[in-house]
Amino acid sequence: MRFPALAIALLSTSCVTKTCWKGGIPMRESEMHAQWGAEVDIMKSANDVKIYRGLVHPTSRKAAYDDQVKKGGWVEFRDFKFHATPVDAKSDTAWKVLEIYKRSASHEAFAPKTSCAGFHPDYALVWSKGGKQRVLQICYGCHEWKYFGPGGMIHTDIEDHTYFHKLLPLLSQEK
Repeated sequence: MRFPALAIALLSTSCVTKTCWKGGIPMRESEMHAQWGAEVDIMKSANDVKIYRGLVHPTSRKAAYDDQVKKGGWVEFRDFKFHATPVDAKSDTAWKVLEIYKRSASHEAFAPKTSCAGFHPDYALVWSKGGKQRVLQICYGCHEWKYFGPGGMIHTDIEDHTYFHKLLPLLSQEK
């Protein structure tokens, strides 16, 4: 009788499947409305979008992060540091990522994680329109994204199929 309980306990505390980060909850009405607003804003404003790669995680790799900060060559978008030189990606990569983000099916309700070191974006897509900067941050560790636009910030989980089959092929996970 003890063995099944132990196996369940071990599986529930480990992250061995691709769904371990998944909130799995459909977006709430307030998140849906905010995401729709972001979708409209992206359609109207996204032009000359640059992709930046984040520095290493400041908590889980503190020494390496401190070294990167000390060396310089970084920019900051919405409280996170990124390498100053944009990623050398195919010209349509940013647009493909934004197309994925615009789809409501690519999102799930934000669900706080207990098994990661905290939101820290691996990538930021950045552009401006009318003097206002827009930023889409993507955190591969938490499987989350944050969009900062004229309507404020929206923070949702990335739906599993979207994460593994759509985003990773476009933007590598390596640092």
